[in-house]
Amino acid sequence: MKPNDPDRLSSRWVAGISAFLALFAVAVLVKLYVVSIRDGAELREAARDRVVQKRTVQASRGNIYSSDGQLLATSMPVYELRWDASLVNQEHFDKSINKTAIGLQLLLPERSAWEWLTYLKEQQSEQKRYALIAKNLSFSMYRRVRKLPLFDGGPFEYGLIAEERYTRLMPLGMMAERTIGYWRPDAKAGLEATFNKVLGGQNGLRWMQHFGKGQWKPLEANYEVEPRDGADIETTLDTRIQDIAHRALLQRLVQFQAEHGCVIVMEVATGKIRAMVNLGREKGDSTYTELRNYAVWERTEPGSTFKFAALLAALEDGVVDTATKVDTDGGVYMVYGKKVNDSHKGGYGVISLGRALEVSSNTGVVKAIYPKYAANPQEFIDRLYQMGLGDKTGIEVNGESKPFIPQPGSARWSGTTLPWMMFGYGVQCTPLQTLVFYNALANEGKMVRPRLWERTIDRGQVVAESEVEYIRSSIASKENVAKVRNLMENVVLRGTATNIRLDSLKLAGKTGTCQLEYWNPERMGYQASFAGYFPADNPKYSCVVVVSRPIKSMGYYANVVAAPVFQDIAVGITRFIPDEQAPPKGYWTEGLENIAQKQSASSEKQWADAEADLERGTMPNWTGWKATDALRLLERKGYTVQTKGNGRVRSWNPGVGRKTIMLILG
Repeated sequence: MKPNDPDRLSSRWVAGISAFLALFAVAVLVKLYVVSIRDGAELREAARDRVVQKRTVQASRGNIYSSDGQLLATSMPVYELRWDASLVNQEHFDKSINKTAIGLQLLLPERSAWEWLTYLKEQQSEQKRYALIAKNLSFSMYRRVRKLPLFDGGPFEYGLIAEERYTRLMPLGMMAERTIGYWRPDAKAGLEATFNKVLGGQNGLRWMQHFGKGQWKPLEANYEVEPRDGADIETTLDTRIQDIAHRALLQRLVQFQAEHGCVIVMEVATGKIRAMVNLGREKGDSTYTELRNYAVWERTEPGSTFKFAALLAALEDGVVDTATKVDTDGGVYMVYGKKVNDSHKGGYGVISLGRALEVSSNTGVVKAIYPKYAANPQEFIDRLYQMGLGDKTGIEVNGESKPFIPQPGSARWSGTTLPWMMFGYGVQCTPLQTLVFYNALANEGKMVRPRLWERTIDRGQVVAESEVEYIRSSIASKENVAKVRNLMENVVLRGTATNIRLDSLKLAGKTGTCQLEYWNPERMGYQASFAGYFPADNPKYSCVVVVSRPIKSMGYYANVVAAPVFQDIAVGITRFIPDEQAPPKGYWTEGLENIAQKQSASSEKQWADAEADLERGTMPNWTGWKATDALRLLERKGYTVQTKGNGRVRSWNPGVGRKTIMLILG
């Protein structure tokens, strides 16, 4: 045979191919052995884990309520709808596309019927497998979209993919939005953050099977670990008072085109915050929203509202009296080459220290008090701390700024620091801290810790409740507190706030107008504030109003900008919030008690009947129930409750999943 004989070459080629195939067969057999025998169990487990997994079941977050039973925050399911166009056959698509486009226009009007038609045809032509239809749909809207001809079938038949997630809703909109706050992995604020562990509950675990397109279904009815829904919290906020304060502040912010402002209303005896309003606007925007919690966070120089703190300190140290005479001397007083000026040109002549407070004379206050501490300023500073003015209030929400009181000998201390402190410059505090001091004056010297949390309710049962807590049992003697309170009444009767005087309601308080960033001509502005309480002869509520950076040409003095807000709130609460104190015992009282007892008995029977119905597996008639009562009973029985609207229960529908219900309020 010749070296290049074709038969010989062909034989070698066949032998080579045969050897390769033999080696390949051996490799396959080895791989089959590895997969089936050696690593088989592990690989099967890994494959199973891609299809069947123990997955987290999100617990439903608890609700937040106001003290008057209104729902402030709740969790609601929302849906993102996608469409797998590759699953729909052409005949079904052609038959249903026109009616579906018209239906989508009615349900989702961001596109016209023609635009929906064009969009769906494009997705179908390109065989898109995850085309967006809509985001953040309610369950009822999701069901309506699902019933449209193109999507009316199973996900593997007509391709509609629904991804459910829970979103936090505030049924009352912007009301107390910053106080309620939020909790997200990247941002936390307000009550939502403080009570996250209580509201968040505990997630569960469940064996679930993956059936494509990111969707999982339970393999069995039982949970591996049962999710425990979060508990509810009830706040001290009263939505009626919150609304009154919100409207009063918003009106003045708009009138004076201010940058931002806040209001806090607190119950004098208990420290319960009944309203906390924070409104501001971004540069170039005309709409006011709850941007930041200025009431708790923003620390500024308070201005003249601090004068009563300076006076009370001096009264406690016995270095002055309200009857002490002082010469305002043309309204100018020189200290270390710097002028202390009165806003009233020419001053007030020789007046008492008490009168100097009523008319807010800077020169009168400084000339009377500053010389008493000039040789030992630390004595004045120590007294401020003893009165609780150097500490945070300890309110439940995060982000409270610490007050700033300068220390003698520090880098921020100079010859003018002490006299300037007498009229509220050089010190810094938040609106809440100012209010807590004035609330102590209204409360005969007892400094109460402010609180926003009332109680925690888990499945209808109260599991924790707040109590009155005192920061200081007394900030000063009752005699000196009474002197200051008398002057606060006079501020309204014959001082800087006579424009808010009322014959029908006695008010007491102090105006404060101060310059902001006075060292920077480009940023210099004004802050107007008013702090006080009402009724003056028997204080029930204290209130602070702060309006930052009103347009100077429109008005910036506190009596014009801030004090009227205080007046509107006082009048609104007194007229529209019923007095809850019971009248003295007597004929009518006993009659009212009998009616109350009958109503209580009727309510108890209604509750017992509803509980019995739920035990039997039937749904009671919820019409007319208070939302809070219905929620507590249903949650106690293991139901997941969703709500829509405000007020009492008007109707109800089955919710999403087993043992869920939607309450329609109105």
